[in-house]
Amino acid sequence: MTENNDKAYLQDLLLNIKAAYANQEVLSFKIIGPKEKGFQVKVGGLFAYVSFNHFCWAYPSNDFWRPVSHSLIGMYFRGKVHSIGENPISILLDAKEQKFETPNLENLTKYRGIALQKTKYGVFVDLGIHFNWKFGSILGLVHKTALIDESILNHWKLGEEMNIQFLGYNEKGQIILGDNRERGKWLVGEMDHLIGTVQNVRVVISEAGKFRFYVAGIHKAILPITEELYPNYSAAAKKYASSLSNGETIECEVVKMNKRKSCLILKLLIEPPVA
Repeated sequence: MTENNDKAYLQDLLLNIKAAYANQEVLSFKIIGPKEKGFQVKVGGLFAYVSFNHFCWAYPSNDFWRPVSHSLIGMYFRGKVHSIGENPISILLDAKEQKFETPNLENLTKYRGIALQKTKYGVFVDLGIHFNWKFGSILGLVHKTALIDESILNHWKLGEEMNIQFLGYNEKGQIILGDNRERGKWLVGEMDHLIGTVQNVRVVISEAGKFRFYVAGIHKAILPITEELYPNYSAAAKKYASSLSNGETIECEVVKMNKRKSCLILKLLIEPPVA
């Protein structure tokens, strides 16, 4: 009798799932555990499966899922029934339509994140865990140039949680994280307003005769002498640059910047020779 009752109970649950499937109803489901390419979940009292490709958000590759999967156990999300099979019962869900609000991240505030993927230029970190996944995935990049000590990247393990500072967004709208506020300015566009402007540049010459240049007295800059910048008069530009004195202030145009090296690229305001 008990077995028959259990079967009847399962059939009732399955009928509810079938009705939700027929009506394309959005259901709440709970993540039970990770599988190779998705999650085992529970929906409407029955076990089901949702693949990474049909989850509420996507990562650049499935490799990103492995470090974060266990952090999602016990979390609730929403989706629709994608397909149903019987004997045995097989339920596949599709949660791609779930929408999340975008959180207001505050500059220079630390957030908890999980390291997901290492690259040659930094580590991808998901801040979604800080908000208990209320806003879904919040993927950011800890760029090595935005760290005071770049070697710390070598000690981070995938799946490890850390507190990291939000520095802002780059020109592509990507989240930039780190702990070096000054270097972070270059990555999030705070220095972009200088491009195309004329600035006072201080010349500093070391005892070894090496030239250094500083825009507004603080921002590192370089003064390349190339035919691209000085077509047909690079020799004259080189002669002018070599005549500069230590401590002298000159006016230059900021033509671009090297974000990786956190420096501005300058052009002398000299006229080309008359032909």
